[in-house]
Amino acid sequence: MAAHTLKDDEQELGLTLILDALSVAPVEWGNAHVETIAHLYASLAYDLARRAEEDEAWEKATEHLAIAAAQFVLCEQDDLAIDCLEAALNCVQRCDGPAASRSASALIQRSIALRATTDEAIGWRLWTVYQRLAYTMCGTSVDLGAMILLHQAAKGMDSTLAMDTPGPFDPSPQLRHALDGVDTRLPIPADPDFPLGIESAMLYYTSSGEAELADGVDAQQRNLQRAVDRRISHELHMTRNMVQNRPIGLDEVQELLPEDTVLISLFLAEARSGTTDAPRACTYGLAATREELDHRTMMIKDTDGGLVEFTRNGHRLFAHPATGPLTRLRQAIVTDPLHRAVSRDGQQQLTEAARHCLAGLAAHLDRWHSQEKRHLCIWPNGPLHYVPFHLLLVDGKPLADDWVVTQITSLASLRNVSRTSSREKEGLVTFASADGGLQHGLSSQGDLERHASMVADVMGGTAVLGNAATPLRFLSEIGKARYVHVAAHGAHSEWASWFQCIFLTQSADTDGRVFAHDILRTDLRGVELVTLSSCESALGRFDPNDNLRGVPAALLAAGASAVIGCLWPVHPQVATVFFAALYMQLSMNPDRRLAFGIAQNHTRRLHPAYRDWGAFCFIGNWHTPVLNQGAAL
Repeated sequence: MAAHTLKDDEQELGLTLILDALSVAPVEWGNAHVETIAHLYASLAYDLARRAEEDEAWEKATEHLAIAAAQFVLCEQDDLAIDCLEAALNCVQRCDGPAASRSASALIQRSIALRATTDEAIGWRLWTVYQRLAYTMCGTSVDLGAMILLHQAAKGMDSTLAMDTPGPFDPSPQLRHALDGVDTRLPIPADPDFPLGIESAMLYYTSSGEAELADGVDAQQRNLQRAVDRRISHELHMTRNMVQNRPIGLDEVQELLPEDTVLISLFLAEARSGTTDAPRACTYGLAATREELDHRTMMIKDTDGGLVEFTRNGHRLFAHPATGPLTRLRQAIVTDPLHRAVSRDGQQQLTEAARHCLAGLAAHLDRWHSQEKRHLCIWPNGPLHYVPFHLLLVDGKPLADDWVVTQITSLASLRNVSRTSSREKEGLVTFASADGGLQHGLSSQGDLERHASMVADVMGGTAVLGNAATPLRFLSEIGKARYVHVAAHGAHSEWASWFQCIFLTQSADTDGRVFAHDILRTDLRGVELVTLSSCESALGRFDPNDNLRGVPAALLAAGASAVIGCLWPVHPQVATVFFAALYMQLSMNPDRRLAFGIAQNHTRRLHPAYRDWGAFCFIGNWHTPVLNQGAAL
């Protein structure tokens, strides 16, 4: 009956009939014939949209086109979905006033359903749509309710889904077979084609365009890793329940924020410029406290909108224009400052970065501080994930002088305020292997085991060291503890971030490496904090829709509530001071945010160079866990 309404111009009746059928017999219709029903529903909605366009009813046309796009994805008609998405965006741009905000909100919320597919073309098209929506929405006024929806849709929707439904990832038999067939003993290519140097490797958007065209076994194996890496992301996404994912409105965001917290959500996009018709690159900043909201736009000087594409022999890399300045910022911080806390170049760049990386919201810091705000929670975007926000200089001093600065990867960290810790969880377990990585060309580091022992001692924890610190034991025991600390060499895979690894002790069945995809398969629900004392352990990669990959992302997806890692290499002595102070504080008070701030300040007093005390980054849920009755500290 619904199908017959197509020819009778009664499409609205057809949609009603389909919804009635799904409500009466959801299994028979919704499950058994999902693709057929979706295609019919999309066709009816598309016809209604076209009729609305003829009547210049742009708001109504936007809603119907967005519905059609979501339904076409369900029946794997991705090209049609993309066409509908583009048409819906054009309708939004024809709306005026409140209708424009309502249309934009409808399109954003419906676009979330397109994440039901992991097709890369859809991901890139969504990136374009969100960029253009931001450009359209930020005129003389901004609808902040629509803007928070845009930030959630554009920034890590898959990561949010993984955190909302945490737990062990169970790969398919096909994926397990593919993982077994990957040769992970690969060197970094002699010329890895990172235009800004190998240190910028983490700051490019992941895409299939990175595949190498060069001949040779190593290049073929790296391409195989890239393919398997994408397959892991695909299966992880498809095994989480998309229906549970709902955007959080601004009212709920404000209710979830503690009174002393300021949330700053950042979005790299493009904006209008008064001097040219071409969009200019910018950072949008949305700030929220319990009492107020604000939005700012900061243009990136002399920079056009869009991405920078690097091409060489068919090898393609995509980067945001901010990638170059952020790479130079990180280099300036880690350069030996000699007798200074930070080099003059680093000081200048941190001052400039405070304007752009906080989107002009730094002007409100004094006022927020006078209102007893003491915690800055930053939700970054793209390459901004790797900015040391606590080091940014405002009025000549780092933010850490007045604020505890933490980061989140999605608003799910605000929503998960009631996580509990079971008394069955052990206190602290530390892992370290002095010879981990020795067979991979790395040097032996006896300081790692001494470091892990000292950290364990301050909380009366268990230290698993040397020959005992094997990957098998690590993966079997980390889910039993409330706190986990790892002191080990680490290594990125610049071409496949689920192969980022930690080097532990070689055993009969492993070569000592624990990969991010191994961590994904563990159950870390109830683990309150994982700390990583290894080089650049707070870093990974991100796709165009800002979904993170790598060891920190794996820990959070598996259920760990929070991660503290390093933004760059740090001296073992400095790491010992920081993590010992952190766990000493946690042994007295389970407030992780407080412990992080105290450990940071203590380390700063002993090691004032920014590259030392500023290396540590808190990512995830900072709320003090609710202990089950009778649970012990």
